[in-house]
Amino acid sequence: MLDPLWRHRALAALTEPFDIIVIGAGITGCGITLDAAQRGLRVLLVERGDIASGTSSRSSKLIHGGLRYLKQMQFRITRLACRERDRMLALSPHLVTPVRFIYPAYEGDRTPGWQVDFGLWMYDRLTNRPERHAHLDAGEVQSLAPGLEVDGLDRALAYSDAMADDARLTLAVASTAAAYGAAVLTRCAAERAVRDGRGHVTGIFARDLESGVGRNVEAAVVVNATGVWTDEVRERLGLAGRRLRPSRGIHLMLRRDAVPVTAALTIPSPDDGRPVFLVPHPEGVLLGTTDVYHEGSLDDPRPTADEVGYLRRALAAAFPALPDDGDVVAGTFAGLRPILDTHAEDPSEASREEDIWEEEGLLSVAGGKLTTWRATAEEAVDEAIKLLPEHRARRAAPCATAGTPLAGLAPSDLASRLAASHRLDELVAAAMARRLGSLAWAACELATKRRDLHPLLEGTDLTAAEARAHLRWGGVLHLEDLLLRRVRYGMWDPAKARALVRPLRHVCQKELGWRYRTWEAEVERFDQALEPWTLEGVEESHKTTEPEKTETTDSA
Repeated sequence: MLDPLWRHRALAALTEPFDIIVIGAGITGCGITLDAAQRGLRVLLVERGDIASGTSSRSSKLIHGGLRYLKQMQFRITRLACRERDRMLALSPHLVTPVRFIYPAYEGDRTPGWQVDFGLWMYDRLTNRPERHAHLDAGEVQSLAPGLEVDGLDRALAYSDAMADDARLTLAVASTAAAYGAAVLTRCAAERAVRDGRGHVTGIFARDLESGVGRNVEAAVVVNATGVWTDEVRERLGLAGRRLRPSRGIHLMLRRDAVPVTAALTIPSPDDGRPVFLVPHPEGVLLGTTDVYHEGSLDDPRPTADEVGYLRRALAAAFPALPDDGDVVAGTFAGLRPILDTHAEDPSEASREEDIWEEEGLLSVAGGKLTTWRATAEEAVDEAIKLLPEHRARRAAPCATAGTPLAGLAPSDLASRLAASHRLDELVAAAMARRLGSLAWAACELATKRRDLHPLLEGTDLTAAEARAHLRWGGVLHLEDLLLRRVRYGMWDPAKARALVRPLRHVCQKELGWRYRTWEAEVERFDQALEPWTLEGVEESHKTTEPEKTETTDSA
C-alpha cells in the first residue's frame, strides 16, 4: 500500500526533472510506472482522479486469454494473455485467483458446441498449467449452477481462467511502483504541455486539484497512458487527430443468494448469440458484458435501458425459473474500452491489440487488456528509453517485472490465521485478507478497541479497523475512493454503501481530519459518484452530447 506521506513526498519531488512522467493511473499507466521505477528511472505518475477511477475499475474483472479472440483469429493477443494470466496466478495469488467456467452449448446455438469444444482444445494448448477443459453431465452442471437451463443441452464444457478485483489489482501495481521509488500523485491534472525551442514535449503543467496550485514539471519523456481519454489528452497537449474509437460495456451486479452459482458461466445471448459472462465473486455475481461504440461523454458513462434489458434477457434465458424482480439486481455500471479505431463496424470484431506511438516527444499508449498490462508496460518503457538522453538511457536496467510479485502478498491461509489470532468472524477475516492482503495483519494489531474488529453495519463485513487501514495506507483522498474502489461496496451493493456512510463518519473524520463542512461535502460528492453504479442511474437512451474539453479525466 501507499505510506501515509505518499502525496506529500510526490508534491515535494516536482521541483526536480524526471526521466519519465506518466499521465493516467489506470492499469496501463501504473504498470508503466512500476516498470520504469524498477529499472532505476526517476518517474512520476499523475492522475486527475483516483487510482483506477476510469476503465480499470469498470471491467469484467477477468484475467483471461479471451476465447472469442481465437474465433477472430487474434492468436497473438490470446497467447500473450494466457501467458500473462499464468504469470499473475503464480506471482500474485493474493490478487489473481483461478476460476472454473462452464460453457453450456445448446442444440441450435449460433455457435455449435463442437466448435466451442475445438476452441477450448486450442485454448488448452496456450498454457502450461495442468488444467484442461472437460465435459460435464447435467447433474454436475446443476450442482455447480443450480437453476441453469439443461433442456436442449448439447454439451457442457468446463475450462479454467482467472479473475481479480480490477481496482485492487491496479492499486497494488501503483503501490509496488511507489515502493520502488516512483512518485505517485492523484487528483493532479496535466493541463498543458511544456515544450522546448524545437516544439518537443519536455514536461507538463501540473495542477494539484486538492490545493489548486500548479507548476511546470520537467521530464525527458512524457507518456500518455490515459486509456479512452488518450485523444483528449493529446489534444490538450497540442496534438491533433483521433486514434481511438471507444466502445462501451455494461454489467449487472446480482445478489449471491438470488443466483447461487459456484462456478462461472459463459452463456450465449438469446438476442445475438454473443457470449455473456456470469462470474461469482465473494461479494456478488457479475453479469456482463455488452459491446457498443460509445459517442457521449467519457467522464460519466451510463448503462442504457436497452443494454440492461439485453443482459436481463440473457439471464432469464439461462435461468428461466429466476424471478424477474428488483431482488435479483443490486446495481449496474458502464465502462469504456480504449479500442484503437480500425474502422470495424462491429466493436466486438475490433482488435484488442495495443499500440504505442511517438509524436513531438509525447509517447502515447492505447488499446490492450487488463490481463496484458505487464507486457504492454514493458513494451512502452522500452520505447520510452529510446527517447531518453543517451546518458540516462544507459543507466536503465532491463525489465524485471516478469518476476515481481505485487504489494500485499500474503499466505493463502491469512484469513484463517486472522480469525484464530484476533477472534474475528470468518467472513470479516476473509474480507480483510481479500481487500488488504498482508496489511490486514497490521490493521488488526493496531485496533485499540474490540468493537473496531466488528462490522460497522449489520449485514456487511467492513470494520473500523479495516477502514482505518485503507485511509492510512490506501491512497484515499475522498469518501468515494474508499467506498467505490477500496472496499467496493459502492459497486456490489450501492444501498449498503449509502448505509455505511453514517458509521464511517467518525473513522474518516478522525483519520483525515475532516470537519463538519468537509464531511458534508464529501457525502454529497459520494452521492453524485455513486449514482452511475445504481439502477436509478440507468439512461433510457444514450446521450450523445460532446464532453467538456476542459474537464477531461486522466484515467486509464
